[in-house]
Amino acid sequence: MKKRKVNYTRIALLTICGLLSVVLVVCLGAIGIRTIQKGKNEKETIIKEEQPKEKTSSFTFMGVGDNLIHGAVYYWQMQAQQGYNFDSIYELTNPYVQQADLAYINQEVICNGEDYGLSSYPVFNAPREILDSVAKAGFNWLSTSSNHSLDTGANGLIDEMNYLDETYPDIVYTGTHTSQEQRDKYTVIELNGIKVGLLGYTYGMNGFEKPSDMPWLIDVIDEDLIRSDMEAISKISDVQIVAMHWGTEYVTTTTEEQDYYAKVLNECGAEVVIGTHPHVIEPCEIYHGENQDTLIYYSLGNFLSAQDTMEGMVGGMAQFTLNYDFNSKQTTFSDVKFIPTITYFDSQFTEFRTTTIHEYTDQMAQNHYVSGTTKENVVNYVKEVLGNPEGIEVILE
Repeated sequence: MKKRKVNYTRIALLTICGLLSVVLVVCLGAIGIRTIQKGKNEKETIIKEEQPKEKTSSFTFMGVGDNLIHGAVYYWQMQAQQGYNFDSIYELTNPYVQQADLAYINQEVICNGEDYGLSSYPVFNAPREILDSVAKAGFNWLSTSSNHSLDTGANGLIDEMNYLDETYPDIVYTGTHTSQEQRDKYTVIELNGIKVGLLGYTYGMNGFEKPSDMPWLIDVIDEDLIRSDMEAISKISDVQIVAMHWGTEYVTTTTEEQDYYAKVLNECGAEVVIGTHPHVIEPCEIYHGENQDTLIYYSLGNFLSAQDTMEGMVGGMAQFTLNYDFNSKQTTFSDVKFIPTITYFDSQFTEFRTTTIHEYTDQMAQNHYVSGTTKENVVNYVKEVLGNPEGIEVILE
């Protein structure tokens, strides 16, 4: 029987064609092309459009409460008459401040220095060097609207703002303005591509009133004003954070006014509300509104002061990451924390320190001018006031 001659060339060609078919199918699948059966013998090729990838970004936030500068904070430096420097006060908390994209502090009192006459409670004026140390510490957002904003008069407030504008142009402040033109230019900063609108308001000015020819000087809590500001700033920013100087001094629960304006701010689209003024801590929560959530720290208490109660020594550090989706325009939060802070000072008023619960030591507690400011008492107090808020980690050690 005659052997059939093998056509090796034909076999090679068929093998190559088969391999090419496999490669083609894989490639078509990879680029989003699929073939579907249409009828018995008819086929149709459909090219799927590439779906846009989600574009998201985030920034980190750190905020503390009242920078309340009593006379005791600068007494010995004033007596020495060798100038003022407060850098050491903030050294222990600087790492937290400097690692945040946005670092907030409530600058409770005016710092206009000896030109205006240094003074303490109830009408404050602190050394200007306090502002220098706050800037050096790394804070880049100051709230300047408080019940003490007019303690050195309208001109004094303007002088302080001019100093900040000229000396620290990278620091923003909210709630006070040098002119109507500045009032009309809303404060919007960009953090990792996210446009963040910042606002601030105070409940009042301890009986002082804005000059009639300066209605733009200080932003006072008013529903119509807040709604108008929020509507305007929402058009030029992605997210909004509002500082509210509200509540009742030395009361650890929220007032009806605080509860009301928390809902107003949520309705207006505020993602975050940072509260100050009571000089003690108050609860925090993630408020679930009809259209969005709002993270609210009702009061962060004192960050630095010389008040003589354990409650006045304890403040809070707000810490979180804000995540923003540019496609859905939705905000989420992660790593949301409340970290207790403690003001330390000795019996001679020669050493002041701001600390967190992490850095506060038994030796500090033993030497503290305010007896009873132990770590155990601080932890129990924080537990009592804050409880266990959903979605917020309360740090206790």
